[in-house]
Amino acid sequence: MHISYLEAKSNYQGTRLGLLWLPVSTLLFTGMLALVFRHSDAMTITEFFLYVLSGYILWQFIQASIITSTDIVQRQLEFAIHNNLTLAGLFGKLLMDRLFEYGINLALLVAVIVLLSPGNVDLNLALFIPFVAIIVPTSLAVSYLVNAVTIFFPDLSTLVKTGTRFMFFASPVFWVATDRTDIRTLLVQYNPVSYYMDITRQVFGILPLQPASWISSALVSLGLCVAGYITFVYSQNFVRNIK
Repeated sequence: MHISYLEAKSNYQGTRLGLLWLPVSTLLFTGMLALVFRHSDAMTITEFFLYVLSGYILWQFIQASIITSTDIVQRQLEFAIHNNLTLAGLFGKLLMDRLFEYGINLALLVAVIVLLSPGNVDLNLALFIPFVAIIVPTSLAVSYLVNAVTIFFPDLSTLVKTGTRFMFFASPVFWVATDRTDIRTLLVQYNPVSYYMDITRQVFGILPLQPASWISSALVSLGLCVAGYITFVYSQNFVRNIK
């Protein structure tokens, strides 16, 4: 985590705000999304802003889990060897990088909720622990699966990145899942990202508790983790010169 802090800090070296650019950029982009895309009378502007902010913060974590994983072994093999990292250690280190930035944005979310809607802070926050228990191993599994695929099929790297951009619009980040047209109903039912969006919003009191969302996200995560573990067991020996 300390290395993640130093690397994140180096990305903003020479700026006045430094690491504060992480939450500031998130806040600015979310504000723009909330102002431009708000169309539902079911939510006030404050409620919609919190809806978008919570979804976009999780989306950044999901996006990082996918996009930054397309070339981990291909580009960071020397880093792993130099730091005496195993293959699992390398992916664990990059997971810490993602969690560090996600943690900063979560602190922003909590601060905004306390400021704008303190009533959202209730017993649902206890669900944050099972929420983390779901998304952390899922992020690790997705990261390894994506990288394994692009090692054997390098051309899929560009397809994965393009598909991730498409997934942003196909997920309820800035549109309300309850305002359903036929296509949105389809996306909510069959896009697994929508389940993760639901549970993070339930943790912070933005949406009411729905056990079905937790069950669905847990089942999706279980499938990904099993697939990731099997892939790791059978493919790690293909990666050479790493302890």
